[in-house]
Amino acid sequence: MASTTYTLEQVRSHNKKDDVWIILHNKVYNITTYLDDHPGGVPVLLEVAGLDATEAFEEIGHSDEARELLEPYLIGALAAEDQAEAIEVYRPTFEKVSQVAAVDVRKRQRSTVGLLVKSLLAAVPLGLAAGLGYSAYSNGLGILRQPQLFLPHLLQEIHLPSGTTSKSSFWSGVGIGSALQISLTGAVTVWLSTKLDVQESFASHKPYRPTRPDTLILKSALKSTRTIPRISTSTTTATQPLDPKQWRKFQLIRKDPIAPNVYHIVFALPHPDDRLGLPTGQHIALRATINGQSVSRSYTPISNNSDLGRVELLIKVYDQGLMTQHLASMTLGQEIEIRGPKGAMKFTPDFARHIGMIAGGTGITPMYQIIRASLDDPSNEIQITLLYANNMEEDILLRRELDTYAARFPGRFRVEYVLSRPEGTWDGRKGFVTQELIQEAFPAPAADTRVFLCGPPPMIEAMKKNLVVLGYQLPGVISKATDQVFLF
Repeated sequence: MASTTYTLEQVRSHNKKDDVWIILHNKVYNITTYLDDHPGGVPVLLEVAGLDATEAFEEIGHSDEARELLEPYLIGALAAEDQAEAIEVYRPTFEKVSQVAAVDVRKRQRSTVGLLVKSLLAAVPLGLAAGLGYSAYSNGLGILRQPQLFLPHLLQEIHLPSGTTSKSSFWSGVGIGSALQISLTGAVTVWLSTKLDVQESFASHKPYRPTRPDTLILKSALKSTRTIPRISTSTTTATQPLDPKQWRKFQLIRKDPIAPNVYHIVFALPHPDDRLGLPTGQHIALRATINGQSVSRSYTPISNNSDLGRVELLIKVYDQGLMTQHLASMTLGQEIEIRGPKGAMKFTPDFARHIGMIAGGTGITPMYQIIRASLDDPSNEIQITLLYANNMEEDILLRRELDTYAARFPGRFRVEYVLSRPEGTWDGRKGFVTQELIQEAFPAPAADTRVFLCGPPPMIEAMKKNLVVLGYQLPGVISKATDQVFLF
């Protein structure tokens, strides 16, 4: 069913309550029978009936479960000529953060016991002082001149002229003073215990927060080829520039044409020492008001967390691409809204033994991000094979950087360029990425081998079929980090 294609005009005709089609990420869904089950209500879906609902769907921030619920309603794909230039998948990443209690219960319990012990010890000198005071009060100050009070035979009664004994008055004072001391301390202890009460279940667990991948410092392969101007000389402490839910404005500080209809674009982060904070393999969304409507598209930066104070993009301008046309027309100093991180990829140094990459055109950007992260990390041993398809030799993006990595890491990285319309003396691969080429370049499917795909939709559909024939698992409608074949 997914092989069926529909034009945008066909989808628009299905916009009634008893016939509702929508477009999500260039795929067509018939959700007529789902209307009554939608937790947001029927009117919400009727508003996007017959339309591309991708932006509205992602703005709400649906869960993976919601995405899986839509799979039975998939009826086909949008025709290639009507497809959006980029597919935006909004998946904010959350961290499990437990706060430490203001008062540790175990420490409070130990403190309470200690306070009682100290109270008992303090009762001895205070009791003796109280005994002396009470004896002086009962028998007059003359009792203080009796040295026997400080001697071991203090327990013996000392008869005084008044007919009383020092023993009885002294020990009565000791008893009264000690009782008052213990009672007062006990009352204070109980009062403090109630005021500082914190439940054991809250404080007895250690706080947990996963390590951020941006602690990995990566060397920039592009740094030597260009100088990025700074827009601020502030020494303000670095902040987290991105937010997965809130759009934030960033200023354009550089725009260079590097190939036909391809631009290298640089936006400044708030401070020169800021890191983008983007996990490897994830992307960001850009939003702008174009022709009176809000347009958002997703892009994978070619910069990473070792590139301070900036975020760099490689974009190709399409005739029908609203966002790419807007980016190409921007002047230095203008701002655009950015949100992120986004994406399902959770890349780590032990992600796989071998990664096979198939990219087309600007689909090289997520691949390049992962190539940099892998090869510049001394602890990473992943082997990578890249099949990079383009029309002509001048269309190959980041070629110098890719060739540099291939020369530096011959045992870990290999790149094959494939041109569909080669000219001149091209002696590389010609034609298209075929099943035979994939089988020749990639190792056999295994639990520790993965394949990444990114490029034009027709190319991706062809590659998925080739990979399935070779024994790879067919990826789902929505890619997950655990998929053997992952689609960016």
